[in-house]
Amino acid sequence: MKAFITLLLLLTFGFGSELKTLIDFTLKNNPRLKSYENLKMAFEYRSKFSLSLPNPQVAVAFNNLDTEKFFPRKENPMSSFGLYIAQRYVLPSKRLREARIYDQKVSEIDRMREVYEKDLIKEVKVLYWEFAYSFEMERILKDIKREIESLLEITEEKYRYGKALLSDLIMLRVEMLKVEEKIAEARRIREVALKKIYALAGGEIPLRGSPLEIQPFPKEFDPERNVRVRLTRETVEVLKRELERAKVEHYPDLFISAGYMIRPDIPDLITLRLGATVPIWYRDREKMLVLEKTERINSKLYELEDIKLRVTGDFRALESTYRIKKEILSTVEREIEEKRKEIDALLIAYRYERTDIREILRAYRILWSLEFDRARLIKELNQTVAKAEALQ
Repeated sequence: MKAFITLLLLLTFGFGSELKTLIDFTLKNNPRLKSYENLKMAFEYRSKFSLSLPNPQVAVAFNNLDTEKFFPRKENPMSSFGLYIAQRYVLPSKRLREARIYDQKVSEIDRMREVYEKDLIKEVKVLYWEFAYSFEMERILKDIKREIESLLEITEEKYRYGKALLSDLIMLRVEMLKVEEKIAEARRIREVALKKIYALAGGEIPLRGSPLEIQPFPKEFDPERNVRVRLTRETVEVLKRELERAKVEHYPDLFISAGYMIRPDIPDLITLRLGATVPIWYRDREKMLVLEKTERINSKLYELEDIKLRVTGDFRALESTYRIKKEILSTVEREIEEKRKEIDALLIAYRYERTDIREILRAYRILWSLEFDRARLIKELNQTVAKAEALQ
């Protein structure tokens, strides 16, 4: 007896932890989740790139050649062979602000990963409860098969004594064939769900299917903790960094260049230049960039409020759905108990030829339909919980 109880506890623990094991496996092996690490590294590299100066420019030139001979010569003292180097110098205030944009994008990628992770876990859970539901379907159908077999035994015995019709036996055998078809359908549902789970998980993992037990609905909901709300806030922060960068766009870029010109038989020349951009079109150019970033921030803030309202509404709707389905489930369970009592009475009456096999089969069909409804409702309740958890 103790060994049996220990085995039962182990099986219960195993079933209870199977979904968690599946989720852990998925978070470790899903390829798209891994891709976010590459995106983070990409932005980290881009941040470092933004801090650096542009590459210098090097040029070689033949200057002031006359039309008689295309090369420098002493008869043309203005002609020369020149070597030039130029460097564009972007102010540190611009480069630092540019780098901060990509530093903030790294945080945004973390939130994007969380959004995908939440959706991924939700999809896995929804499919897993579909997978578990197929086992419950098969269990119910096998119980139905045994009940039909029991009816067949009773009816065959009555038929031998001329107390039942051949049509009664045929009807029960046809019902048996329908059950076999439904068992095959349950296995098809299981196979489809399993293939989809493997696709999301990024690999195959042994699954047995947990018993269909109602999962509790999340009690608390704070829209500020919703991952899509947090992602939108990160996007606002990125836009704010872009605004900071836009505000210094009109700061001058410096240009430094030097040239060395070689002239035949006369002294060589050196050229030094220092230049800067002048924001004479600030009002019609750089200021527009600042205004554009400001409007994008304002737009994203309105979007943030919309998302908060939407996720709150979605959570409350799921909460109502869960409550209503649970009430329906209670009604279905009461109906199942009453129908079982009715069938027990009909079976006794059938043995004493006080009722017809069709009446019993009609009652059984109602019972089987109710049992399928119960299993489906529990599956849908658990799927509703999975969707609600994804909003937290």
